[in-house]
Amino acid sequence: MFVSSLQFNRLQQFRRFLLISWMLCLAACTTQLAPPYDKAIADGLVSVNQQAMTLFASVSSGTGSDSYVQRDNAYNTLIGALDALALQAKSRPIPKTSVNEKVKSFLSKRGVSLPETGDAPSAAALEQISITFSKMRDTDKKQGVTAFEVAAFKGQVVIYLDQALTYENFLARENN
Repeated sequence: MFVSSLQFNRLQQFRRFLLISWMLCLAACTTQLAPPYDKAIADGLVSVNQQAMTLFASVSSGTGSDSYVQRDNAYNTLIGALDALALQAKSRPIPKTSVNEKVKSFLSKRGVSLPETGDAPSAAALEQISITFSKMRDTDKKQGVTAFEVAAFKGQVVIYLDQALTYENFLARENN
């Protein structure tokens, strides 16, 4: 009886060792679901946000096409910065995981479509902001923009800026 009790204890110890080893290995595994955080993109977003809100404030009461020349540099600087940030955000690889595919499937069943480009949501949002400012610039240059049009452009930009900032801030929290 002593031998079988000793064997049972060793078997039990071996099972505990395997269980603990397995748990440690599992705890060491991480699955990356999002691209890595890039402080330069986050800082660039903050800067672009300030530039955008400054431009909106300067034209909030509407403009005439005759004064467009005064805003041309502000538009071009902002659009260039947005395009550069979008390119930076696109350059980060998004990991292909089964979890990401399940999330996509779950969202699509509920009518939410994600871009099939494989880019980070902030990259898609930055592209949309650039397109919006390009349309606003072209309208301003051609005929000026009314206060109502400025509010509409601003509303669209705010939605996309919020998406980009939220996503990048999430990545920052996950990085810490």
